[in-house]
Amino acid sequence: MIKNLFLSTLFISVVGAANAQNVEPGSFKCGWNTYKAVTVIHEYTFSYVLKDSVKLYLADSAKTYIAKDSECVMSTSFPFRDANTFKSASYYKQRKLVKSEEYRDKDLLNSKEFKYDDKGRRSGLIEFNSVTGARSKKSFDYSSDKSTGEAVVTEVSYVNDQVEFYTKSYYNKENQKIKEVRLNNNNKDIVHTETFSYNEAGKLKERKVHFHEFNVTKTFPESVGENPAKCFRMTGMNMPEKPTPATKVAFLKKLIMKNKVLLSDPDCKEFEYKFNSPDCEVIASSIKGSSNKQVVFRWKERILK
Repeated sequence: MIKNLFLSTLFISVVGAANAQNVEPGSFKCGWNTYKAVTVIHEYTFSYVLKDSVKLYLADSAKTYIAKDSECVMSTSFPFRDANTFKSASYYKQRKLVKSEEYRDKDLLNSKEFKYDDKGRRSGLIEFNSVTGARSKKSFDYSSDKSTGEAVVTEVSYVNDQVEFYTKSYYNKENQKIKEVRLNNNNKDIVHTETFSYNEAGKLKERKVHFHEFNVTKTFPESVGENPAKCFRMTGMNMPEKPTPATKVAFLKKLIMKNKVLLSDPDCKEFEYKFNSPDCEVIASSIKGSSNKQVVFRWKERILK
């Protein structure tokens, strides 16, 4: 009883903190400016235990404000066992991300600025770490391999205006990265070559890294890629009830029990199932490297003009 009262009080306080940041209903501050939100996404992450019934445990919650034309998107996260509040602000121009900022409470931790070429491809990235004072930069160039038809992205990485390394990444027609070649700062000596293979569901199955200096190859299997395609799918809710933040716990329990066979498939050591409705998305998944499972409830609140 006391524990439940404590959890309820804590949850009310973090939700109250999210609402307190509004300048007025439907508005939010992003950087120096105030924006009018057209959509607010409420997100709650639970860990769950599925046996004869469902038990849910709140892990964290978040609220995301989206301005018209996604000019600014601000997300505030409230980790359940952390006294700090974390915010991320993303600024868009013509639907392209041009700047992002990360905060812990009111302190700016990190900022990034993005540039694009005349074809709309990302051509540059400048990042500043406010905690360490480090400034890094990346530039991107695009070409194709005439012999294979693979797309090639050449990246140059700088730290404090000094070249750190070069990277050439190769992509197939499905836009999957199949090879990465890392060169040192003279753009000649190869540090390592990494190759990637995927399963039928498009999930990464295995990575192989060849270290040229030592002529050694190491293989890193990815457990997600060992699972069949049926372990990753997207489907409709198929529930008569209309979910809301107020009814989320009862709704999630019903949704999980209705799909108990799917979520308990012994062939799926790791899985991710997305259930969608017009204003809601539920993602049930396993937690990598753990026997725990989690379910994410996202609900879109449309702001009337």
